[in-house]
Amino acid sequence: MMTLSQYFLVKLAEEASEVAQIALKCAHFGLSEVQPGQPLTNAERVYGELNDLLAILRGLSLVSEGEFAFEADEEAMKRKLSKVAHYLAYSQSLGLVQ
Repeated sequence: MMTLSQYFLVKLAEEASEVAQIALKCAHFGLSEVQPGQPLTNAERVYGELNDLLAILRGLSLVSEGEFAFEADEEAMKRKLSKVAHYLAYSQSLGLVQ
């Protein structure tokens, strides 16, 4: 039997996969595209999936009895964006990204 923390970790993986899926759709079809039969733009669908992911993070924090307490780390995010910029420049130098 799973613990509540394990259950929320599975849900976290599911939600992360859904974020990845809609991000890939946006890359293919654009942020402003509205999929036939959908009322929302792709960007709005990303927002929804990100909110779902954040909700699961909050839930995991609540059930983990102190083992998991996520808080956004501004410095870590700056480091990540710097690394992304480095590899973006490399991809651009190869002519693979505009």
